[in-house]
Amino acid sequence: MKRIILFASFIISGSAFANIDLELGDTVVALAASNAKVSMFSKDVSLPPGENQLVIKFDSAVNPESVNQGKGRITSAPYILSFQYNASDKLVLSAQKVTDENEAKRQAANPQFMLIANDKPVPFSIKKIDQQSFNIFSDFKSFLIAEDRNTAPAVTENSDGLARIKDEYLNLSDKQRLSFMKWLLNN
Repeated sequence: MKRIILFASFIISGSAFANIDLELGDTVVALAASNAKVSMFSKDVSLPPGENQLVIKFDSAVNPESVNQGKGRITSAPYILSFQYNASDKLVLSAQKVTDENEAKRQAANPQFMLIANDKPVPFSIKKIDQQSFNIFSDFKSFLIAEDRNTAPAVTENSDGLARIKDEYLNLSDKQRLSFMKWLLNN
């Protein structure tokens, strides 16, 4: 009898602490999460219940309705999205659907994100990250840490270190450069 009660309490407590599934819409990319590891190529993120923060951006093909998407992509600046959620329903984070280049450009300039669970909106706050604060090599997770402290991360540039990194990169073989870029995108 004790085993049954212990097992039942384990199942109940385990479901109370289950992670929340967050599905990303076609035009939303997650760059970092405060409480989870994300890849900019994934469309699902598993988050713990409670308070969460994500760095996200709008990302669309220049011509979304075209089969040949060789014209490139239109992206927005990154944003910090903060929300509190404790239910177990699946969350969906999306942006407005775009059908042509002009709509994609308008959305990239001022994206309208929606966070929904069970066909009901979930309240969230959003803050744009200043364009001067980041570059292609930025650690977006550090923006979440800085947001927790209500400060912007310091942007420092060490020209000697940067020159050394550039030289090292240029000395890599094509295969090593490709491996490095894959690593860079995942970290």
